Amino acid sequence: MPGMVLFGRRWAIASDDLVFPGFFELSLRVVWWIGILTLYLMHRGKLDCAGGVLLSSYLIVLIILLAVIICTVSAIVCVSMKAGSSSFPLWSPSSLCLTPLGGKWLPIPLLAPITWTVMSRASYSVASRQQLPACGKPESSSCAVALGTTTILELLFRDTDLVPSDIAAGLTLLHQQQDNIRNSQEPDEVISHSPGPPQEADLDAELANCHHYMQFAAAAYGWPLYIYRNPFTGLCKIGGDCCRNRTTEYDLIGGDQLHCHFGSILHTTGLQYRDFIHISFHDKVYELPFLVALDHRKESVVVAVRGTMSLQDILTDLSAESETLSLECGVQDCSAHKGISQAARYVYQRLVNDGILSQAFSIAPEYQLVVVGHSLGAGAAAVLAIMLRNSYPQVRCYAFSPPRGLLSKSLYEYSKNFIVSLVLGKDVIPRLSVTNLEDLKKRILRVIAHCNKPKYKILLHGCWYELFGGSPDNSPTELDGGTQGDLTQPLLGEQSLLTHGSPTYSFSSDSPLESPTKYPPLYPPGRIIHLEEEGTSGRFCRAAAQYCARWSHESQFSKILIGPKMLTDHMPDVLMKALDSVVADRAAFLLCPAGGSSNVDVV
Repeated sequence: MPGMVLFGRRWAIASDDLVFPGFFELSLRVVWWIGILTLYLMHRGKLDCAGGVLLSSYLIVLIILLAVIICTVSAIVCVSMKAGSSSFPLWSPSSLCLTPLGGKWLPIPLLAPITWTVMSRASYSVASRQQLPACGKPESSSCAVALGTTTILELLFRDTDLVPSDIAAGLTLLHQQQDNIRNSQEPDEVISHSPGPPQEADLDAELANCHHYMQFAAAAYGWPLYIYRNPFTGLCKIGGDCCRNRTTEYDLIGGDQLHCHFGSILHTTGLQYRDFIHISFHDKVYELPFLVALDHRKESVVVAVRGTMSLQDILTDLSAESETLSLECGVQDCSAHKGISQAARYVYQRLVNDGILSQAFSIAPEYQLVVVGHSLGAGAAAVLAIMLRNSYPQVRCYAFSPPRGLLSKSLYEYSKNFIVSLVLGKDVIPRLSVTNLEDLKKRILRVIAHCNKPKYKILLHGCWYELFGGSPDNSPTELDGGTQGDLTQPLLGEQSLLTHGSPTYSFSSDSPLESPTKYPPLYPPGRIIHLEEEGTSGRFCRAAAQYCARWSHESQFSKILIGPKMLTDHMPDVLMKALDSVVADRAAFLLCPAGGSSNVDVV
């Protein structure tokens, strides 16, 4: 539904959003009315005292007023419940010329996963930090928060007239449709990519390496992640290290918070303090914290780059335009995510120009160079490995939950020789790109336009389905492959949902790749190991999740999958638990079918 207009401003709430608050107020008013009526009926014979007439008049007026309010609220709820049904359409195309959606409705913790590619459609760039003089300072966090929130809403749905509850209903329907399609797939429709024995052996070896090097990627986050993973014992374990001073022993930047970070790094990696060559928590836009350590167990020099942890990192995420890289690798079209490329270039200059790698290999010249990272750090680690490969041909990279919109097609193929990416479940980041985001927007608009159910029923059924499972909603829509005749008077055509023409949106296109976009498609780095959850995911009333590991092609991450775990699967602690489970039970997972739902072309 279009947003309501009040006091000359369009608000991020529609007329069909009044069902739930109306029921809540109605329940309070009814209880209040029954209580006052009971009080009056029980004591009306005792109101002949002084002031009793005044009290009796007050109670009678209050009962009447409450009855009028209850009737009014009931009428509002009834009208709001009918808004969205084909028998009582309240859509008003004439109101679609109002100001764009501007309410702040996304919670701040969702910023990091969603903002990988949305900023690429912005009319400005954060390529020059001089354009954002205040946002580079820690004390100006409100600037980055306002920038990130406003940019996401304005740019993703700036040409639509949708309110937040419309988006929630659309995502709910999309999730159930994806489950419907996956459940309806016949076994012979599933494309099988059964790996041979050499690939299985390679998978086991790479899983073991991922399990080992994920500790370094997690350590790069410092004490916040360590405390989060160990809420009861973490502070006690690193408390002693917080009081120690090692700044005279190491070249450390950002040392005011170093000591607790260093203690958590020691406990996470299991290394000794003398094994670390460099630790930097210097954090600015395009400049990421990283550490360099000697891993004697694997005989490697490990460079771990931190993922998104600050508002400065979010601004790096947001700069999602493509940038051409100057590489000596014999590959044409060397383009990559601009913000991540610049962050990787900063780490490269520190490693090479400051002699950090030279110092490490002077201590252990026979060791192999390994670059790791998670999330934003995974993207930066992949680009960094590509930059370093000319000087260190044996370099290896392990990218945990990297963004999809990272490398050009030629660089993606080139990176398969030395980069391994690990993706968990329905993690949204390895599926998030400009093209996929436009596709998601198109599908949300279509499912909303072709749905004839009231919004409150969609949301109630969606909440029940996410919590307890059951049968997904199988309402006929265009996305199910049905024709327009299958629909029962859809509320509104897709074009009416737009406040003005979108240059990047094509209603006649069924494929996101067919929709025109000024941004070239970008791909995730290297070969991809997918840890896919077995059985139904996202239910609270079930045992611990079990995962099956397999090699996957990048095309299996060409669409955004909707689900309750699309955000939590990106968290490093969840990924570490899944890795622990997979490595510990690898013998059981070898019996898992090779097809699986990850090979199903879902909506």
